[in-house]
Amino acid sequence: MDIINLIRQNKLMYLTQDNLVKEIKKLTNFSCPEIKNEINKLVLSGELFLDNANKISISADRGYIKAKITINKKGYGFAAVEGKPDFFIPAFAINGAFDGDDCLVEITNLKTDEEIEARVVKVLKRNITHIVGTYIEGKSKNLVYPDDVKLPQIRIFKLDAGKAKNNDKVWVELDENSLDEKNLHGKIVEVLGQAGNVKAEQLSIIRSYNLIEKFSPATLNEASKISLTVNYEKCKKNRADFTNHNVITIDGEDARDFDDALSIETRGEGFNLYVHIADVSHYVKEDSALDKEAFKRGTSVYFPNQVIPMLPKQLSNEICSLKEGEYRLTLSVKLALDKNFKVISANLLESIIKSRHRMTYTEIAKILQGDKFLIEKYDDVYNDILLYRQIAQAFKDERAKLGEIRFNLPEPFILENKAGEIVSIENRVQDEAHEIIESLMVKANECVAKIGQNLPFVYRVHEKPDAEKVAKLSDMLASMGVSNQLKINGDVPVAYQQIVKKIEGSSKEKILTYLILRSMMKARYAPTCLGHFGLALPYYCHFTSPIRRYPDLLIHRILKAQLSGVPKQEIKIHFTPIVERASIQSSETEKTADEAERAVDDYKKALYMQKFLGEEFEGIISSVQEFGIFVELENGIEGMIRPNDLPMDEYVYDDLSMSMKGKHHVFTIGDSLRVIVANVNIQLRQIDFELAGVEKSNLNVIINKNKNLKNSKNKGKNSKEFENSGSKTKNSKNFSTKSKKLSSKNKNSAKQFYKLKQNKKSKRKKR
Repeated sequence: MDIINLIRQNKLMYLTQDNLVKEIKKLTNFSCPEIKNEINKLVLSGELFLDNANKISISADRGYIKAKITINKKGYGFAAVEGKPDFFIPAFAINGAFDGDDCLVEITNLKTDEEIEARVVKVLKRNITHIVGTYIEGKSKNLVYPDDVKLPQIRIFKLDAGKAKNNDKVWVELDENSLDEKNLHGKIVEVLGQAGNVKAEQLSIIRSYNLIEKFSPATLNEASKISLTVNYEKCKKNRADFTNHNVITIDGEDARDFDDALSIETRGEGFNLYVHIADVSHYVKEDSALDKEAFKRGTSVYFPNQVIPMLPKQLSNEICSLKEGEYRLTLSVKLALDKNFKVISANLLESIIKSRHRMTYTEIAKILQGDKFLIEKYDDVYNDILLYRQIAQAFKDERAKLGEIRFNLPEPFILENKAGEIVSIENRVQDEAHEIIESLMVKANECVAKIGQNLPFVYRVHEKPDAEKVAKLSDMLASMGVSNQLKINGDVPVAYQQIVKKIEGSSKEKILTYLILRSMMKARYAPTCLGHFGLALPYYCHFTSPIRRYPDLLIHRILKAQLSGVPKQEIKIHFTPIVERASIQSSETEKTADEAERAVDDYKKALYMQKFLGEEFEGIISSVQEFGIFVELENGIEGMIRPNDLPMDEYVYDDLSMSMKGKHHVFTIGDSLRVIVANVNIQLRQIDFELAGVEKSNLNVIINKNKNLKNSKNKGKNSKEFENSGSKTKNSKNFSTKSKKLSSKNKNSAKQFYKLKQNKKSKRKKR
C-alpha cells in the first residue's frame, strides 16, 4: 500500500486522519485499521506531517526535510542533510530539539548554496533518553537544569521527583512523548548526590554517557554459578599443559586483572615464544546473560579512581585473571622463532598454565637496568626476561622497516589519595618494560589476524589518511619549516615515519605530533581486513585482552570453534552476521568509553587547577583557533587564552600555519608562553589562561581568517605578505582591538557561525 502516491494522485492533502482513512479505504482493499496503522508509521517516520489541526499532508511537499540535529553549547545548531551542506539553525529556531535528535526541518533563508538557514519543525525521534542535571525546587514548578548546556530545562512533576532534594545531581529518564518544547518533562530515576560533591560530579559524567556500574541480576546469577577454581586433572587432558613453564605476567602495580602471560623455551637454534591469553570464552558462553552484557558494554572503562568492567569481578578479577600460583585456562599463541627471532610459524593451542610470578613494569625496568636485588629475586626467569627484550626489539625493528609510526606522547596521569583528593597530575612516560610487552602483544595480534583471514573475524583496522588531510598536513608542516614528502611519496606510512623522526627531540615535537595525529584516521573494528596504517601491518586484530574487550572475546570463540573441528562453512554462516554487529557495537562503545574517560579527566584537571588560580606557569601553544589560543602546561593540562585577553594589536588568523599575527605580537603553535590561571569552570570543565605580564585590553578582538589560495604560487605570495605582519594581504583584512564590539545582529549571523569549526584534539590513539 503506497499511501504517499495515493495522497498525491487523488489530491488528498490536508484531510483529517479519519477522513483520509475513509478516502483511501474507497481506493484499496485494505481495512481501516490497516490503513490507519500505515499512516501512523509514516507520521512517526516523518514522511507524513500531522499538524495542530489534525490534518495530514506529505512532508516533502510542504518543504520539510529529514535531518539529524547537532547543537552548539551557545544554543544554535546545524541540520545534517544527506547530499547537502549542513543547514544553520539559529537558537530561536531549535524548537525543543536536543543535540542528536532526528527532526523535520524547513529552510527559512537560502543565502547561497553553502549558507542555508533553517528551523526545526518537528522532533521525530529523541536520541537522548536520559539526561543528567541539577534538581531545583521552585515555587510553581520543579526543574532539572542539564549539565549539558546544549539541552533545555526539564520539568519534573512532584510524583516523578522520588527522593530528590533541592540542589541534588540527578539522572532523569525523559518521557518518550515529551517532544514539544513547551512540554519537556521526565522522571528522576537516580539521585547521584549533592551538586558540587566530587563523587556526585564524577558519577554525573559517567551517567551522562549511559555507563552503568551494576550488572543485571541475570548476569550476576550466572557469574555466581562459575567455580573460582580450575580442576587441573580434568582440564589437562584436553589442553596443552604449560604448568611446568616459567610463566610470568607483567602489568602495572595497580592492575587487578591479568589477561596475558609469557613463557619461552629453546628449540634447537631457535625458540618457542608463548603468549598465553585468558580463556574467557570458556566461561562466557554465546547468548548467555554474561555474553549479552559484555556485548552491550563492549569494553571496560577506566577512570583515575574507578573501573567499570566489561565482566563481573568473579570473572575479571578472579577465575579469568592469570593469578600467580593459580591454575588458569588459556588460549596460547605459539610463535616458532629462528635464531634471529623471525617468526617461522604461528599456532593456537587451548592450554592450561600456572603463573610463577606476578611481575610489574617497574620491576622489569629495574631488572633491565641491573638491579641486583630483583635479579636475584627473579633469578629463575632472569634469562627469559633478557630474551623477551631481544625478541621485542627484533619485532620492533621489523615493523620500523615496514614503516610503523611511533609517537612519543606521554599521557597525563592523575594521582589521587585514598580520600579521592588529587595529589598531582604528571606525565606518565612509557618505559622499556611497557614497550617490551606492547611489542610482543602486537606480534601475537598480527599472527592471530593472519590465522583468521579465512574466517569471519573482527579486525582492528586503521585506514590510510584522507588525501585532503594529508595535503593540508604537508602544507602546515612546510609553513613551519618541516620539509616532508607526504605529497609525492607513494609509501605514505614511511613518509609519516620520516616526519616523526625528523621532529624527534625538537622543542615543537609534542605539538607537531598532535597535528600529525589529527590528520590520521581513528582506529576502529571492522569485519573486513583493511590493514593497520599506523603499525604498517596488512593484518591486525585485538586478541590479547578478552577480559576487557568484546572483540577479543569473540575472536577467541571463533578460533576455538575452528580448533574443535567445526567446518569452516558452518563457522561462516553462524559468525558472519555476529562479527558485523560486534564490529559496529564495539567501535561505538570504545568511542563512548574514550569520551567518558576524557570528560572525567578534564573534570579532575579543572578541579586540580582551581587550587592554582592566579598562579603563573610555563606553557606551550598547542593550538591556535579564531576564537582563542590553547596553551598546554608541562603536566599536560590545557587552557585557553581568549581573544579579549590578548595584548592590544591588529591580528590576522592564519589557519595554514596555525598562528595569530599582529603588528607587534605573533602567536604561533609551539611557542612557549608564561601564563596565569585566570578562571576555572568546573561544570564546563574549562580552564582560562591569561598572558603573564600583559595588560588586558578589555576590548573584543575581531580576527579575520586568512583565506589561503589553493595554488602554490598564491600560497607563497600569502606567506611573504605574512612575514610583513603589519601589511594587509589581498585575501584578508586586519582588525584592531580598538574596534567596537560586534553587534548582536552580526553575532547571530549564519556566516559567522559557519566559520567557527573547532578541531578537537585527540589525546590518545588506540592501536
